[in-house]
Amino acid sequence: MQLFKTILLFELKLLARQKFLLVLIGFFFAAGLYSIYEGYRFTQKQLLAIDSLRHGYQKKYQEAVASFSADTTTTAGKTLFNQAGIPAVIEYKNPLYAIYQPHPISILSIGQRDLVPYYDLITRKRNFIQGTDAEISNPEVLASGNFDLAYVIIYLLPLLAIALTYNTLSKEKEQQTDKLLSLQGLYFGRIISYKLVFRFMLIGVMAWLLSITGFISSAFLISFDPAAAILWLLSISAYHFFWFAIIFFIIRWSQSSVHNALYLLGLWSFFLMLLPALCNALVRLYHPIPLKTDAAVALRENSEAVWALPRKLLIDTFYLNNPKYSHLRTSSDTSENSNKRFAAYYDLLGHRMTQVIENYNQYPEKQNAAAISLSWINPATKTQYMLNGIAESGWKDYLSYQDQVNAFQKTWVDFMNDYIISDKNLILNDLKNLPEFKLKEKANKNQHILFGILYLFGIGFCIILLAIKLRIKI
Repeated sequence: MQLFKTILLFELKLLARQKFLLVLIGFFFAAGLYSIYEGYRFTQKQLLAIDSLRHGYQKKYQEAVASFSADTTTTAGKTLFNQAGIPAVIEYKNPLYAIYQPHPISILSIGQRDLVPYYDLITRKRNFIQGTDAEISNPEVLASGNFDLAYVIIYLLPLLAIALTYNTLSKEKEQQTDKLLSLQGLYFGRIISYKLVFRFMLIGVMAWLLSITGFISSAFLISFDPAAAILWLLSISAYHFFWFAIIFFIIRWSQSSVHNALYLLGLWSFFLMLLPALCNALVRLYHPIPLKTDAAVALRENSEAVWALPRKLLIDTFYLNNPKYSHLRTSSDTSENSNKRFAAYYDLLGHRMTQVIENYNQYPEKQNAAAISLSWINPATKTQYMLNGIAESGWKDYLSYQDQVNAFQKTWVDFMNDYIISDKNLILNDLKNLPEFKLKEKANKNQHILFGILYLFGIGFCIILLAIKLRIKI
């Protein structure tokens, strides 16, 4: 323990004298703080938009409630009173929104979910192709990427680790201080190990400090999630450990400082540039996503084809698909402006387009599944998926949200059709009990992340054991 304290004090004094390393550390910390600010500003903008949507909805909702007691002595009041509770009017004036609320630590990891719309308009005639076609709706962000803390951890942390440790052993050998220490009976291998441990702890503490700063900043916007914070800290620690295992493996080969730096920078380029590019190319080659113009064409063609159907055939199809309304069938259903005709139109169009969209959605789902499977061969990519998973900002999270939105839209259609088909208006109590969209958390999310953390630690330990086995002791 005394030796470790001595090494610790020595390393602190040595670090204080190396201005270049202090600049690198300062740059890393400043980049981390700026990334937190960028994430904070990005999430704040989303929350302001969501708050505006909710405020607008509540304002319209109060107006709809007030219409039930409108002053019928005026023309405007009489119109409002007569329209109170009409399903089509309620849906037109104040449609529901399905909102994808940012996660408590989403400011630390802005993912693919943030490239696409984070809210959906829910009506009986919802745009069936508004979902995953929005990948190009944010071209500037898509082109430049997001500078968040996850980016700093995954890309810049390994570079800082390499800069601080690449010559830990080789410098001693080049200056021949290793022989001097050996002659004095000191354990040279232990000294080098303590040096590495100090630098590992230094970078780890900085990463934790930045993360905790991010947690505190996020708490000003969204309620704190301690479980997500713990998983985040464990994830970045596992990734940090993996890179120090790589560094330990390289420096044990007793190459020169220049060779160590070149090898480590080459591995950084391989794990963070070459391998992700190859995996992405493979995924897109074997699981391409077709253009969604086919779905848009199908929507237009089906809209025209369904509306052109003979009214009786359209109504017959509706009651065949919805037998619970059969007892409400009347001869007036086939009239040109019948509510049941419009309900039948949207119902049949929904059935046809659901199949089209389900057929299209299988492509991004397969691509996402393939990308997640390939991420296991690259710890850097795996860490990115883990951090996005903790912040619920990944593509898998967005696909889950879209599935829930589509399911809720069917719930809304069934709710409104009960009134439209029965030629009933909503009463005030019905208006207070409208269906609400509530996003459900993915099952076993934390278990998958914990398994990924164990995977990273396991890879790191295997690399260390391999380095010890293949090379004589330092």
